Amino acid sequence: MNERTAMILKLVSTHVVLPVAVAIAAFFVSGDAFLVNVTAQTILLIVYLSGYWEFFGVKFRRLFPISLEIILLAQLAYRIRSQAFFEYNLYFADAMFALEVFLLIQVVRIVVVMLKKDKSMLEIGFPLKGGEFLISDGGNSKISRLMNYHFWSADHRKNHTNNAMIFAADIVKIVPPYPSFLPRENTDYPVFGERVYSPVDGTVVKVENSIADNRPYSGNYPYNTGNTVVIRKDDLYFLLGHLKEGSVIVHVGDDVKSGQQIALAGNSGISERPHVHIQLVKSESDNFWLGTGVSIQYGGKNLYKNRVIVV
Repeated sequence: MNERTAMILKLVSTHVVLPVAVAIAAFFVSGDAFLVNVTAQTILLIVYLSGYWEFFGVKFRRLFPISLEIILLAQLAYRIRSQAFFEYNLYFADAMFALEVFLLIQVVRIVVVMLKKDKSMLEIGFPLKGGEFLISDGGNSKISRLMNYHFWSADHRKNHTNNAMIFAADIVKIVPPYPSFLPRENTDYPVFGERVYSPVDGTVVKVENSIADNRPYSGNYPYNTGNTVVIRKDDLYFLLGHLKEGSVIVHVGDDVKSGQQIALAGNSGISERPHVHIQLVKSESDNFWLGTGVSIQYGGKNLYKNRVIVV
């Protein structure tokens, strides 16, 4: 099975089949219906907050979960009125209660990622302009893997880069609808070729500009951030990665200002589809990969997963 097919199956099963399945279970279970209904609603909330909705669209993200939630609430109201949910099996109820506690912990972690103001942070200018953009992964990945995979990635942990990526974020552009589900060509992704701007004032300390862009979901990606610009501001290093081959227009030693164009968005390095990867690292040396990730904020808010930003 190729990577694109595997990704489609994963997305459909977790974002559509799972919520529908638990909603159906809440309808037809005869005993412990209240616990099943509550668990179904919690699963739906988690999928809504932390799902990869860039592939289904922001409109679908609103309509689909809300429709299921209305159905679940109607089912719950019917059960309460008919008192049809009071039968229960002790062992099943204990298992459902344990599952619900686990799920609620995940919800709390997600909310913390969205709202927690970290002591060490930097307000940035947004690196893309002229449209609606979606944070497809972002926030404190050490707190919630569901919101941001970077810290927990097996590849990043193996290469000891995960601490530098705690607050890394991936950005895509929203111009619905896509011509197809998970398009096969880079040019079919709205963010590909978009102008990328420096989010901070600083000095360029690293440039990579010659790595070929991948074909989406083709597999066998090199382990690097592709075409990359790193900007130093005191002991902070701001990295912008997966840029388009040959598009970087700044050089090592250049002083750049926030809002200055530096490149175009691409799909190079360890990247399965076009997006812009950004991360901020505090480091005492130029080997910033051994440093520690720092929180990135825009407009006074964290760059958390599924946040829509209009610039």
